[in-house]
Parts: sequence; structure tokens; C-alpha cells
Amino acid sequence: MKRLLSITVCAALFVFSGAALFAQTYAAVPLEHPVYQIIAQAELRGLCRAMPKVKPYSEKTVINAINEIIAASDASDTPLLSKTERDILFDALERFKRKPGKDGLRGGYYYEGKGKLRTTADLTFKADIFASGGIYNNKDDDQWGFRFLPTVSVRGDFGTQLSYDFNLFGNASRAVLKNLGTYSIGKWWFTETEDGSADRTIKTYANKAFFPFSHRKTWDGSVYKIGDLTASGLEGWCDEGAGGFGINSEIAAGVFDDKIFIRFGRLSREWAGMDKGASLVFGGAAHPFLALEAEISPFSWFSLSTLTGILEFPNSAYIVGKIYNSKKDHGDYDNAAFFQNAYSIAMLEFNFKYIHADFGTTAVWPKRFELGYFFPLTDKVFYQNNIGDLDNIALFGNISYTYPKIGTVWASIFLDEFNGFSRVTGLLGDFIHATRNMYATQVGMKASIPFLPFTTISCRYTKIEPFCYTHTAINKAPWYSHYITEAYMSAGENLGYYLPPNSDELHIRVESSPLTALTAHLEYQFIRHGAEHGGQAVRGSSIYSELDPEGRDAMRKYFLHDGAYQWFHIVKIGGEYSLRKFKVPLTIYGDVGFVYSYFTVIDGTPNDNRKHNYHIADTSEYPTEFGAIVSGGLRLYF
Repeated sequence: MKRLLSITVCAALFVFSGAALFAQTYAAVPLEHPVYQIIAQAELRGLCRAMPKVKPYSEKTVINAINEIIAASDASDTPLLSKTERDILFDALERFKRKPGKDGLRGGYYYEGKGKLRTTADLTFKADIFASGGIYNNKDDDQWGFRFLPTVSVRGDFGTQLSYDFNLFGNASRAVLKNLGTYSIGKWWFTETEDGSADRTIKTYANKAFFPFSHRKTWDGSVYKIGDLTASGLEGWCDEGAGGFGINSEIAAGVFDDKIFIRFGRLSREWAGMDKGASLVFGGAAHPFLALEAEISPFSWFSLSTLTGILEFPNSAYIVGKIYNSKKDHGDYDNAAFFQNAYSIAMLEFNFKYIHADFGTTAVWPKRFELGYFFPLTDKVFYQNNIGDLDNIALFGNISYTYPKIGTVWASIFLDEFNGFSRVTGLLGDFIHATRNMYATQVGMKASIPFLPFTTISCRYTKIEPFCYTHTAINKAPWYSHYITEAYMSAGENLGYYLPPNSDELHIRVESSPLTALTAHLEYQFIRHGAEHGGQAVRGSSIYSELDPEGRDAMRKYFLHDGAYQWFHIVKIGGEYSLRKFKVPLTIYGDVGFVYSYFTVIDGTPNDNRKHNYHIADTSEYPTEFGAIVSGGLRLYF
């Protein structure tokens, strides 16, 4: 009888899912939505099919995944979900429901037009205010910052297969940067002064109000200083209180029973990530840009995804120093003409019962009408050789093994550029130390913790080699008469992992949903990064770095043994709590934690392998520091 009842419930859910199809839009669910964490944890327990590694998901995909999880539990002789977990899932579904007219809990107004062609419009308002402050043993570093993001959006459907989403957001923010000095990025195109003595340098900053490597721009283009709201007040950074704005939008469609999905829009994306924030290729922390993407899934176990878009330039007067050529001092490097790139990525994805594998290629290329990068069945490595070997090409791959109810393990690689193996020294040793071999690697695991609602523990180690994500600028590319930088970035931020080149990280995170309205996490990061300032700054530690083609094959890298490195120990605990059950449209969130950082420097004479000994330094140039950071915010109508 129980079995029959479970089958009946599953059938009812299936019918409901089909009947509600028309209410499900193809527009994206933002990456920061908590439903991604729920689906990932359910997937780990085998409660739903393997989800694609191309995000964000459409609203329709998310709703169907939640219904599948509920149905899988109900179909089992032993319920696979606790009461709290079921409440969390049904609450997630409730967030996507729309009723005609005003909805005070969502801050929206929903309208569905009459006629043969179904047309809907969902007008909503939401706001996010966030503040963070750091207190350090060096009181000169005490700092605070904030952001305020009000957003007006309208999304809806045209018919049953086409959806749209338009978001207009404002921004008020403050993030003071501490100037640490300058950093030489190598001999580049504007390389030398007339006497041949100067390399190109950039300015180096530290952001003390926020957890290390966590702050991202929340405005587009430039910002206006609040104290100078005129054209002359337009700046590249909010080191004082400043305001800005931006637009994120999309048009999306699914055809042939959703076996082909197409999206044209500007929004945050995450591809080929084995865990949230873990992608080496196309991370969720990357600044959004306009792109056309498509996903073709002819079989349940296979998909082909492709994307091409236009990258955005960094308003970099706040970060870049002087550039030179032999005739003229060009001053601050704030010329957008140097950043005129497009970006393409194609990925093949295979999902079997226990095994996931994906691999693909990326290209950063100066904007021109280049059909080969648009076409997903043309390999970008071969194609760029066919048209002149001018562009920044990379390869990537991921493989994972998942044992349902237990956990998953994975390995990832991003291969930016390499020069093969030397026949002179040991193969592996020379491959690791050759500077020309620019790549990022990652290994990780994630396990489900039983008896606690939607609770997991994850651990990953990531290593990013010097000069990875960078690229030597090119001169006289097709259609261009000047130099173009081809670094793997948009709006001055890395497209791949959130750490800069020449870094490694051990990342451990426990996350849980102990209550329907509460999510919590405990996190530890151990990060080491090559110094970008001072007398022992390490080449290849900034995404702006340039590996000079002259003599690069003979260059060698020795992590920790070739200059100064900053070591970070970061511990934080936090979470978010929704007041929706009290009919209050607010979510409270925050983190509190500690940061302990110090530098190691090299000394003495290098050994036969050109490696130096290193020791901890505590100087004015490379200080040891301990700090506490508290951050928190309110989300209205999220």
C-alpha cells in the first residue's frame, strides 16, 4: 500500500510539473541564489540526475530538478529526505511561484496578457545593502567599506519557449585601497625609456575592509564620486563613496524538447566548476559581459556548450602605473583601445552514473569577424594556427567520480600555455619548473554528512602557476594598428579562478541548512601568493604580467624559493537567515572571521637548482599582520 501511495504521489508531481510548465521561464536563476547549494547537495546524494556544469540554470531547469528530488524521495520505501529538507525544497518552489497582481512578499507585480500568444511580465524590485570592516594590529590598516545595490527588473515569457529578463541596477559603494608600491610586469611593447633602463610597472594595492581576494566590482564601467557628481568626477574606483549603475539582461529560448537551449545576454556565469567557486576556466566571480551561448544536449549523458562574447575593458587608472616607448611618456595606462577583446569557449560534457568528464578550449582574441571561434565544431587550437597564431588559446578538462550518498572526488586542469618537455633534465622536474609552462591544477573532494539537513564538507587544493591567465600583448593584429593586451580577464578581473597567478590554496568548507530558513557555513583558507611589491617581488604574480618572448624558454620558476611570498590563514563562520516565514521579505546574512598573514623572503646563494632558502620576514616592506573582519548585510525581496 505504501509503495502504491508513493507511485501515486510521483505521478501527481509529474502531472503538476507538466501543468506548471507554462509558468516556468527560461530566464536564469542568479548564481548567488541558495537553490544551487540545495541542488548540488541533493545531486551528491543521488536524488537527482547529474546536473550540467554550465551555469546559471534556467528557472525551468531548477524547478524540474527540485520536483525530481522530491519525487525520488517519495518513490523510495525509506524516505530519503528529512522533514526539514522537504520543507526547504517546498520553500524553494514557493519562491518561484507567481500570482497575478501585486505580491508584497516578492516586491513584484505579475501580469499575464490575454490572447493566443501567451505573454507575461513580472516587474520586481529588490535591494541589497552590505558593509564590512577590518581591524588589525597595525591600526593604520583599519578600514571599512560598503555597497548598496537597488535593482528593478522585469522578466517574462513570449509563448512557451522564449523568455526575457531585464535588470537595471544602481550602485553606491566604498572600498579604500592601500597603495603598497609598484610592480614590474616585464619588458613589454611599451617597454623601455630612451636609455633602455625601465620596465613597465603597475601599482599594487591591498583591500583591508574585506576578506582577502573576496571583493568584486559591483558597478559597470566607472563610478561617480559622491562628492563630485560631474563629468570630472568619473573615476575607476570607489576609494571614496561613489555611485554607479549597470544593466544585466538576457533573452533565452529552448527548442526541440529543450535539447537545444540558446541564451543571448549579459549576466554572471560559471562553467566547468566541480564545486561552487572552484572553476579554473570560467568562474562565477568573473565580471559579467554580453555573450551568445548555446547548449546542445542530444542525449541525457552528453552535451555540447559554446559561448562567444565581448570582454569589457578595465578603467584601470587606479591600478596601472606608467608605460613607455622610446619617443613619448604615455602617462597612466587608461586607454581602452588596448583592451578590445572577444572571448570564446566550447565544452564537451559527459555524465554517466558515477563518472563526469568534460573538456574544451577557450580563446581571448581581438574583436574581429572571426567565424571559426563562433563555430563550436572547430577546435580553437587548430583554428588559431590556421589564421596566424595571434590569439590567447587555452585548454581545460575535469574528471570526477561520485559515489551516491557518500561523496565525490575530482581533478581539474587549465592549460594556458606550455613548451613541452626538455630532453636535458628530468622530464617531470623540468616541466614543473619551466616558466613557459603556464597552467592551473586542482584536486578536490566533497562528502555528504548524514543525519544533518543538506550538510556537506568539501576540501580542495588549487595551484596556479606564474604567468597563468596572462598573455604577451600582440602588435598589428588583423584590423588593428596598435598593441592589444590578451590577458584572460574582463573589466580587470580574472575570468578563471579568483586567485591571481603564482598562488596556491587549500580550501575547506562545511555548509549546512539546519533550519528551513537558515543556512550556515564554516570555512578555512590557506593561501600563498607571490609578492607584487617590494624588493623581492616575483615576476608572473599579476594577471597584468607579461612573459617576454625573448629568453622565456630558459626561464625557471621555484615556488616560495624565488622571492617574497605572502601566506594567509583565513577562518570565517557565517550564514544567512530568511524572515519569509514571518511574512517579512528580508534576508539577513554575514560573516565573521580572522586573517593572519605574513611574508617569507629568500636569502643566501641559490643551490645547484637555483633555489633559495626562505624564512619569515617582519619588516615595514613585508609585515606580519593579524586582523578581525566582520561583514554583514540585508537583502530585501530576494
